Amino acid sequence: MQPLARSLQDHDLGHLRIVAGLWGLDLPPGPAPQAARTLAAQMLDPAALREMLASLPAEARQLVEALAAGHGRLPMADLARRYGPLRELGAGRRDREKPWRSPASPLEVLWYRGLLARAFGDTPTGPCEFGFVPSDALALMSPAAQASPEILGARALAPAAWQPAAVTAVDDATTLLAALRRRPSRDDPPSRAWRSAVEIHLHQPASAPLLLALLRQQGIVQLAPLRPIAAVVKPFLGLPRSAAIQGLLHTWVTSTTCNDLAQVPGLESGAESWPNDPLTSREVVLGWLRALPHGGWWDMQAFVAAVRQRHPGFQRPGGDFDSWYLRDAASGAFLRGYEHWDAVEGAYLRHLIGGAVHALGAADVTLDPASGRPQAFRLTEAFFAMGTKTPPPADDEPPGMCTLQPGGQLSVPRLANRAQRYLIARFCSWLDLTPDTYTYQVTPRSLEAAARQGLKASHVLTVLDAASSAPVPPALRRAVERALHSGAEAAVQRSLVLRVENPRLLEELRRHRSTARYLGDAMGPRDVAIRERDWEALCAAAARLGLLIEPPHSGS
Repeated sequence: MQPLARSLQDHDLGHLRIVAGLWGLDLPPGPAPQAARTLAAQMLDPAALREMLASLPAEARQLVEALAAGHGRLPMADLARRYGPLRELGAGRRDREKPWRSPASPLEVLWYRGLLARAFGDTPTGPCEFGFVPSDALALMSPAAQASPEILGARALAPAAWQPAAVTAVDDATTLLAALRRRPSRDDPPSRAWRSAVEIHLHQPASAPLLLALLRQQGIVQLAPLRPIAAVVKPFLGLPRSAAIQGLLHTWVTSTTCNDLAQVPGLESGAESWPNDPLTSREVVLGWLRALPHGGWWDMQAFVAAVRQRHPGFQRPGGDFDSWYLRDAASGAFLRGYEHWDAVEGAYLRHLIGGAVHALGAADVTLDPASGRPQAFRLTEAFFAMGTKTPPPADDEPPGMCTLQPGGQLSVPRLANRAQRYLIARFCSWLDLTPDTYTYQVTPRSLEAAARQGLKASHVLTVLDAASSAPVPPALRRAVERALHSGAEAAVQRSLVLRVENPRLLEELRRHRSTARYLGDAMGPRDVAIRERDWEALCAAAARLGLLIEPPHSGS
């Protein structure tokens, strides 16, 4: 920013006389520009500057330290919220009211002592008015004022239990690619119905929007409709797991289109597009995180509170909290104004760390049992390796082999070859998911879907032979060949119909993995088919979610 003489030249002689008086100096004679240069030289005497800093009130000294921590400048909007106000007074009113004698704020204390100036500067989010300490005065300040790199927040006690940084991002990406290959999405992002059917088969269901955005960014899926590009999918699935995870993380860090604010649960844009700059906001937060000590647990609430206190407008152009039209998804209420900071910026910070950083393997987290919000986090070595040329660690776990039952059921380990699982998921029905295993079933209907994708019996049997630890049983081999040649020749169905009074209840049941697995084909907005053998299990699972279902043929 500007040196002291330049900033003083912006003021009239009356203001310069006030500054000189508070420093115990006589204002030199001459016009304002000449007087400003002479006064600045006297103020920059190291002994005089030390004496002035020592005489400042405590809050004014804290303001000097805060400015020094911000490399000498901070947005005026943020300073006014924390240390303001700085009253706009004309020369006549200033001389009548004499505000320097009873300053209204620490800002006014520094303003009338010439240690605070104002100027506009460019930022990644646009022009912004800054308050700053003149550059030559800042250079003379003691190391105490020249603060070390800013550490936001406070440490947290090591928890007894936590959620390790996720290692399943590439597995969930594989599942999403298979789902898009089976059923391309006409919408981008995919509809709630499409996501509900797929998310029950993901290890990190909440990360689906993030992963889909990254797969688009990497050029692995295309739009209209949203579906995988075969020539690009194959190299991605062939990458070592560690390299694939590192690639997803790097893509997220550098992405200009993956909008973390748009993925914050419960937040909606009231306009056609989101108003923020995704890359700029992410870079600012990642910079703060890189300054944190390696290997320690950090308190999430303390981190968020520190950002609100020191850098509340970090993603708002000019610190303007009134121009964005964001809404609370549940109530529809607009979240305009600084009073909604926690619902927007606070939620964004928690989601960025507890969502993307955790889901991409760069942070361990602890969650509040009641709200599910992250309480503490610990950055991993993968986080601190971002942006470096450090090669990913070698994969030390051998890929697992699939187990194929004579009836056509496959148990596929999570660490199995991802390209093989992608193909298996294309021609099988999806049954179950555990932390270590996917369960699939070869059925006539799933083979019909495979045929629509261009797969033939020879393709299916080649994949099964390569993936399983034993040869495909002859009877199953004949059944696959017959089904792909003739289609489904027999199907026995006996089902019940679940009817709900409100279609939203049906959406709620589909969102939860514990109940969605028992729901069959939709038969209308309020009706869905249920297999007879699943009825009791569905009732029990729904009861655990707080919904009681009337059993069929129950008495009063």
